[in-house]
Amino acid sequence: MKKWVNPYTVAFVVGAAFLTALPLMQRQFLSAPAPVGAWGEWQLSAVDDGTTKTSATFAGKVVLANFVPNDCDSACVDNRLEIGKVLGHTDDLGDKIAVVTFAWPSSRNLVRGKAHERWYVLSGDESQLWGLFERFRASWATFAHTDAGNSAPEFSTLPAYMLVDQLGAIRGFWKSDEVGRGNSINAARLLAKEGPNP
Repeated sequence: MKKWVNPYTVAFVVGAAFLTALPLMQRQFLSAPAPVGAWGEWQLSAVDDGTTKTSATFAGKVVLANFVPNDCDSACVDNRLEIGKVLGHTDDLGDKIAVVTFAWPSSRNLVRGKAHERWYVLSGDESQLWGLFERFRASWATFAHTDAGNSAPEFSTLPAYMLVDQLGAIRGFWKSDEVGRGNSINAARLLAKEGPNP
């Protein structure tokens, strides 16, 4: 006589085995984007309180950054500050992930008061920002295999998220839409959890 096997028990055992093995199978296919440049050493001021922030301020943290271009009106600023939505998806990681918005001097007053904990809006004089944006632009060219404008001000109009790892290496850029935001969050979380060499 054939022994009866409860199909629900079989389904449970198979499901449990699959869910146990899935993270191990996925792990070999997960990796953070390779570095495409470095954001280098810099010093800027926080727009809200004038405190000095440097690249060293963010050492050991994963940073999601974006840019507020010259002559950005209030609608433009609101669009750029959508980056703040990523914070709600990283709260479980505490201060391992920070958000940084770089603003040209002409737009800094429009951004004042928009940031909050773990979100820094930084600015400086044009000479400081020009060199910084030029480095970002070179990294974008390596990442996307295409130019991003002919100058630092043109690059800063790019509506994108930039991911920087714990060591200050730029790891990639994503368009600032729902899909790009999701992909940048996933990449940032991977780096924050696994370190700069996951």
